[in-house]
Amino acid sequence: MKPRLTIDSLAIGLILFLAAIAGFVIWVGESAGVSVRVDLPEDGLVGPYHAITFKFSEVVSAEMASELIALDPIHEGYLQTVDDTSVRFVPLQPFDPEITYTVKVIAGETNIKGREVKKPQSWEFRIREPRVAYMVTAGGQSGIWSADRTGRGAKRLTSEEIKVVSFDVAQGGDFIVFTSVNQNGGIDLWRVSREGGDESLLLDCGLDRCTTPVIAPGDTRIAYSREAAGPTPDLPFGSPRIWVVDIESGADGPVYEDQSILGYNPSWSPDGNRLASFDGLADFIHMIDFTSGELVLFPSTTGGPVAWSPDSTRLLYTTFEQTDNGGRTLVMLADLSTGETIPLFGSVDVYDNAYYSLAWSALEERLVLGLRMEVDSPSRVLWVLDPSLLEGIVVAQDPDYTYNSPQWDPWGGALLFQQFKMRGQFKPEIGLWREGTNQATVLAEGILPQWLP
Repeated sequence: MKPRLTIDSLAIGLILFLAAIAGFVIWVGESAGVSVRVDLPEDGLVGPYHAITFKFSEVVSAEMASELIALDPIHEGYLQTVDDTSVRFVPLQPFDPEITYTVKVIAGETNIKGREVKKPQSWEFRIREPRVAYMVTAGGQSGIWSADRTGRGAKRLTSEEIKVVSFDVAQGGDFIVFTSVNQNGGIDLWRVSREGGDESLLLDCGLDRCTTPVIAPGDTRIAYSREAAGPTPDLPFGSPRIWVVDIESGADGPVYEDQSILGYNPSWSPDGNRLASFDGLADFIHMIDFTSGELVLFPSTTGGPVAWSPDSTRLLYTTFEQTDNGGRTLVMLADLSTGETIPLFGSVDVYDNAYYSLAWSALEERLVLGLRMEVDSPSRVLWVLDPSLLEGIVVAQDPDYTYNSPQWDPWGGALLFQQFKMRGQFKPEIGLWREGTNQATVLAEGILPQWLP
């Protein structure tokens, strides 16, 4: 007599079979251990501030992961949690362009459940050659271009249909944020990659004007000035106020609840914890510490740029005051750790040197200052100096030109700037000075240069 298969026996057999398969899969997974991936490109070329993300196949403890992750040679930075399965190494100093780095993940436990990485892994990366980003305005158009450090290989990054008003480059060098007028007469924030040709709307500001975007270190937040549209089209825009938008979450809002605090030209500290902006109505620079919530005011009547020390503990800015020698532009140095502010230059000048451009390099002992060398000259030169010794060299000083908008490269060894010829026909140009050279070179025609690392 043949045995009879019932539906129940078939079902039980199928369940046992699936259980065996599941057990086998679990056994294989446990045998293989936790896998890890990193976000390094295939060619291994990254920007000098590239944050390396480690993606684990299972839930990971950041504290336990820190025992498994190593960088050779050792580089200053910290590990932060991205989500339940990812952590990110954030460098505090730019990677050295002369070094090939090795990222290592050794075997070990990744969480309290005892799950572990069983197979060590390693990846190599190097720092790519930085480029220069700048604006070109011609024929009623304005766009963002980039070129290498010799001025060669110039290419347009934004399309001709988009008219760019201003822009800022991410510290990591992977993207650029720029502003452009929309069809309503407002100004929006846009984004384009370092390769160009893929611009996309980042923040629709509607009828409002969103200008002077500045990307925070870490490349996840943008501070900008926002002018609200008037209640009717025939009424003027409101006064500028500082807002911050989070690129990852999309959260967007004003920095200050007090609507009487105005602001323009925001500037992040190198550690990303402080934000300074100029209030032209009150003649103050407002500086907020996002860690403590403290707000500090610095009297200033010039509205000029500010410059942060590399360690974010000191701030340089300009103001105009009456002295015993008459009206003078002063360069002020504020020590944020002690609260002391002193005049660095200007208080004993024979004439007003009209200091304006400021930029502190990644090197503690190097900054650049724009000033007037002759009392009746409209030209400003660029002086690279040691702020502790107050000594340095003039790197751009042709009397037929004026120089401004200096920008240091991530390592503090090369300086970009903008130059204008003051007589006859001219086109604005981008200049470059390198450490160890006596003369600057011209890279391209354009304005508002920035490093694209």
